[in-house]
Amino acid sequence: MKKLYTLLPLAALLWASSCKKKDIVAAPEPPEVIAKSRFLPDSTSFTINGKHYTNALREPSASRSYGNRGVNLQLSPTNGEWSLSGAANNYWVGVVDSVQYSSASTTLLEQTRGAIVVSFIKNYKKANALKFGSLYCPRPGDKFYTLGDYPYAIDFERTGKDEGVAIKLSVNNEPLTSYSQLSINAKSKLTAESQNGSKFKILKIDEIKGTDFIVLEAAFEANLFDKNEKSVKVTDGFFRITTPKNGERIDSFTLLYL
Repeated sequence: MKKLYTLLPLAALLWASSCKKKDIVAAPEPPEVIAKSRFLPDSTSFTINGKHYTNALREPSASRSYGNRGVNLQLSPTNGEWSLSGAANNYWVGVVDSVQYSSASTTLLEQTRGAIVVSFIKNYKKANALKFGSLYCPRPGDKFYTLGDYPYAIDFERTGKDEGVAIKLSVNNEPLTSYSQLSINAKSKLTAESQNGSKFKILKIDEIKGTDFIVLEAAFEANLFDKNEKSVKVTDGFFRITTPKNGERIDSFTLLYL
């Protein structure tokens, strides 16, 4: 008899162990008690200032979130969709025919009470997106995830110009992000050059047979910034999730029949 599983354990379902490649950091292997489980955790590991972080010893604990924001926000005296408050009774408003869609994966870390959030970001013309309730999302069949290099979206959660990927890391209650944490009303010194020497590369996308889900593996290094835009380097990063292959947030994607 087929069993029905919800998204949360699904997100942690990984059938294959990590393949070691010359150009990536191998996924940390979970202990035997977790390795024998049907629901393995999403896998992540990285190093900051010589200290290694991973989620390998945690019980499965991952979540997904999805959202919309405006694209190319500009100051305007008139309010609009997905607007942000500006100075002098103005608003930051995006172009009316476009929308930014982001799909975020949150994985808890075994050290401290930290977590890492990896967001994939893409801008759409509204006419080319699927509207599900109040959410605009990729249409089924869209190539939301592709092999290869992704740029870091420097202005994520600000003006919404950039596409690519964003990382938010919480360690010891101090947030670090690959983008500026400053208010949109404050001038940021971060530019695309702020991520020189960084990378985020999807190395492997394996479809789970008979489903609309994939197992995605990536390697990454990044400059992360504190609330004052002071940087710290993250190296030797590995990231693996099970996720809908098209990135779309549709009613049926939260369920998987095995």
